[in-house]
Amino acid sequence: MNHSLRRKVLVISVITVVVALLIYGFLPKTQEVDIAAVKRGPLQITIEEEGRTRLKDRFTISAPTAGYMRRTNIKVGDTVKKGQIVAVLEPMRSQALDPRSRATAEKAVSAAEAALKAAQEKERAVKADTGYIEQKLARLKTLYKKGSISKDQYDQIDAEAQKAKALQNSAAAEVNIAKSELERAKTTLQNFSNVKEKSNYINVTAPISGIVFRVYRESEGAVNIGEPLLDIGNVKNMEVRVEVLSSDAVKIKKDTPVLFKRWGKEEPLTGTVQLIEPAGFTKISSLGVEEQRVLVIVDITSPPEKWQALGDAYRMETHFIIWEGKDILQVPASALFRWGNKWAVFVEEKGKARRRVVEVGQRNGLTAEVLSGLKEKEEVVAYPEDTISDGTRIRGRKSQ
Repeated sequence: MNHSLRRKVLVISVITVVVALLIYGFLPKTQEVDIAAVKRGPLQITIEEEGRTRLKDRFTISAPTAGYMRRTNIKVGDTVKKGQIVAVLEPMRSQALDPRSRATAEKAVSAAEAALKAAQEKERAVKADTGYIEQKLARLKTLYKKGSISKDQYDQIDAEAQKAKALQNSAAAEVNIAKSELERAKTTLQNFSNVKEKSNYINVTAPISGIVFRVYRESEGAVNIGEPLLDIGNVKNMEVRVEVLSSDAVKIKKDTPVLFKRWGKEEPLTGTVQLIEPAGFTKISSLGVEEQRVLVIVDITSPPEKWQALGDAYRMETHFIIWEGKDILQVPASALFRWGNKWAVFVEEKGKARRRVVEVGQRNGLTAEVLSGLKEKEEVVAYPEDTISDGTRIRGRKSQ
């Protein structure tokens, strides 16, 4: 082969390789995508919120009167029976007198003693007058019987005798009053801190049988009337308190089924909605956004032996089931995208992505119900990217 022929063959080979490379570069490339199968199965539409348990009936035992409470041995978690003594109140201790109050009290005692002496002296004077008038009445009575004096004179002395007797009784009463005032003044100076009569104790009892959830006061000390002492409740009588967004609360009805998850065990608990409160309230979220929320009360319907470890104010995830289907054709919600005013998916057909319009029903955020446009066991692109279009060659990504 001569030199010119070899040169032509080389040029033609280079041109052929360049053309082949250009054709290969412009060919559409196969994209790796995640593939999801269209399947049938149960589907639930839920509203998820955080809930907290609380006692249905919480009994706060308070002091029936002001007194001095003795130290209690009852601890949180203790079981008490109905009628059991949970607290004992003694009469209030007397206050210690400061120097000024003590001096005032001592002067009051001195004044009361002087008043008693004055009343006693007055009583003696009245007694003397009364004795004289009674003797005079006895003498005139004898003369009246003999006719030596008139009836008017006798009646006059008799009235004076009755008056004297009344004054004597009044003086005796004043003496008794003065004695009482003296005793009252002396009482102020007495110390009653060590006086302990069990007949004056007040026993505070439990109104029901249950468990102690809170002890407000353990040490001894003075308590006021109505001051709370401890809380008692029955752990088997529990409900769940859930704060729901008002826009979600309108979708929840009485007797709506509920699932409780992440409460401490793998098996979820069941419940039903008992009450949706008619009044909402404003709450600031963790992001600082004002939210209008509504309180929903849920009863736990699972057997008590399954959740007996729960206590008051325990946290759990609450799932309100507002819609549920058993045999629903469904795809991942991430496979859907908008095509005009409708929903569409990319279906895998012979290694290519084919756009198909579908009709969507219920959605729960992760899964969507397909009413038409797809069949069971067909495969769709789970996460369609902008680079995928109708006819793009695709290949399912290998699972790691």
